Amino acid sequence: MTRHEQIIRGIYRDLFETGDTDLADRLVTADFVDHAAPPSPAGPGPDNLKAAVAFLHSALGDIRYEVHEVLSAGDQAAYRATLTAVQHGPLFGHPPTGGRFSMQQIHMVRFDGDRIAEHWACRDDLGALRQLGHLP
Repeated sequence: MTRHEQIIRGIYRDLFETGDTDLADRLVTADFVDHAAPPSPAGPGPDNLKAAVAFLHSALGDIRYEVHEVLSAGDQAAYRATLTAVQHGPLFGHPPTGGRFSMQQIHMVRFDGDRIAEHWACRDDLGALRQLGHLP
């Protein structure tokens, strides 16, 4: 397993699944940019990632990520993952359902040393909303 793959798998296991936002300071650069999220009032950097994780945990419970494969070259890596969770709070303006869903995702990151400097993603948000009954 490459160092980039270890970092990526660790982020999901140790940060996203647990909600331990203190880890963000060690995982991303001071000027980290998440191109896949709306602009955060927190601005770039670890606080941006902390806000994203806090939002996720306010809306979802029993969060599990499976990272299927990681491809890396130079300072970049791309990976495919599946999120499974239960909606226990408002999600994208929709009320909680208590329903379980899974969401396919593809991510790309740029590293600066052992920290992530940039992140892009394509997620099946519409599929998740359909599974939860929010869309036909």
